[in-house]
Amino acid sequence: MRRDLFRSVVVLGSCVALSCLSGAHVGGARSNGAGDVVREDFSSGGVPGQWRVVGGAWRVTEGRLVGDAGPGKGLVTFGAGSADFRFEARARIEREDGAKGWFGLGVDVPASGREPGSVGVVRVGADGVSFGEEGGAAAPVPFVRAADGEVRVRVEARGPRAVWFLDDRQVLVTGRSGAGGGVALAVGGGTVSFDDVRVTRVSASAFQRAAAAPMTVVAHRGASAVAPENTLLAQEVGRRSGAVFIENDVRLSRDRVPFLMHDPTVDRTTDGVGRVSELTAAQLRGLDAGSWRAPVYAGARVPTLAEQLADLRTRGGSLLLEIKQADSVEDVAAVIDVVKAEQMTGRVVVQSFDPRHLRWVRALAPEVPLGLLRDKLDADPVAVSRELGLSLYNPSGVALEARPGVVDELHAAGLGVWVWTVDTAERWDRYDGYGVDGVITNRAGEFSGWLSGRGSSGR
Repeated sequence: MRRDLFRSVVVLGSCVALSCLSGAHVGGARSNGAGDVVREDFSSGGVPGQWRVVGGAWRVTEGRLVGDAGPGKGLVTFGAGSADFRFEARARIEREDGAKGWFGLGVDVPASGREPGSVGVVRVGADGVSFGEEGGAAAPVPFVRAADGEVRVRVEARGPRAVWFLDDRQVLVTGRSGAGGGVALAVGGGTVSFDDVRVTRVSASAFQRAAAAPMTVVAHRGASAVAPENTLLAQEVGRRSGAVFIENDVRLSRDRVPFLMHDPTVDRTTDGVGRVSELTAAQLRGLDAGSWRAPVYAGARVPTLAEQLADLRTRGGSLLLEIKQADSVEDVAAVIDVVKAEQMTGRVVVQSFDPRHLRWVRALAPEVPLGLLRDKLDADPVAVSRELGLSLYNPSGVALEARPGVVDELHAAGLGVWVWTVDTAERWDRYDGYGVDGVITNRAGEFSGWLSGRGSSGR
């Protein structure tokens, strides 16, 4: 696939959802004067005049826009408007060249269609649907195409990230580069038809779940119920269990290298002893972080933050990163410098119990979303959230049960609410009823299965 054509691509085996990511305005064909910027059912019989054909052959047949890629790629671009929007369409593969047919939705695509960038892929194969990053392994996604082969694809593009849905099931979160552009439809390897293309302005919150969407699955310390916490093994299990975010903890070594570790000492989760802050990076790298959990995990290592972020970048996933210990802005800078060096600011959320940490992150990297952890609710969570510039307010389940109405208050202020640490179906159901947007859980696989079997309250 030409890297000058697409910013990021989400591929559905025989079909694809594409994202050319940055931070754009959207506009185009028809406006109803309300939330819709574009609403096109192609009943006019032709390609809308404001749309620009960049590649391939495009026509309207029987009320559907048909794109034929020919020997290359087909792309039609349109729009310029709000930075926060929903883009959705129905698509169907009409003809494939072998088994290579795909289609895409593009966000933040320049009218010329030329924008280099990374590629995230979702594939349909013999093992079902999976998604991941270009060049890396892909994790399974629960998804069943309609009998007629039509797929509904939606992307919620808000702030620095885009959240992708297939038939209303959230399957992928990607970052956005911030470079401006519009939206696009794309085809490759055959002929694809589109209908009911719609772009709608939405609120700026990237963390409030959309209507009919499930709660976000956040794997606490990776899949810590079944794998050694805060290791790349736990991260991989969490990713394959359906987690959208991996939650991990970071501390600095004596020589100021950020490592993943929850406790102030290594005693509980490694074969070593001592405080993280008193051990060098070389000493931490030599520890066995898996044997304590089970013999099969012997040899697992304590990852650096850089290693974790590289794994997420190449294999897929986003990070909810808790800063456990930082006594100065320089300590926080040592963490944020790694996030920037790994080019992952668009896929990391930083959270902490300590408001100082969040203020320091905001000063160092204002583009990184922030979450405040609370084991007791603040008297005025909305006021605290505004003062700190939060995107998420993350209370414990027990704290939330004392005042569940705070979820609606926070939503009205544009914030998301992720609750921790919740491992039972009875409590998942309770917090779904409260309207929370995400659950931080040790049992990501069980939670994903529960969501798949039960669905969402649709709040």
